Amino acid sequence: MNWTVLEGAAELHALEAASGDRGFLVFKHSTRCPISSQAQLSLQRWEAKADAPEIYLLYVVENRALSLDLADRWGVWHESPQLLWWRQGSVQRHCSHFEVRGTTLDAWLEETKTSACG
Repeated sequence: MNWTVLEGAAELHALEAASGDRGFLVFKHSTRCPISSQAQLSLQRWEAKADAPEIYLLYVVENRALSLDLADRWGVWHESPQLLWWRQGSVQRHCSHFEVRGTTLDAWLEETKTSACG
């Protein structure tokens, strides 16, 4: 899994503005939490398809201000681990704790394909 570490608000705003239909994912990860470490392992093992959105990693302890800003701006309660899918101008899907895994992403992507066809 290749992901980019999300460093600041300007980077986040640029991603929001350019997200379009594909969008992007943010994995909020706490280096102090064993559940978050398990979620990270699950995501690292996930085999992303070519059309999958990019995943950005946000370290919530090291970058607390951005993590809290994201929760406030996006209107999603802060949790970690947490996975959020920003798409078409808003958070389309989000999950936390034991739901943060590759199979969740597969389900989200499949649901999006199915709803686009019907």
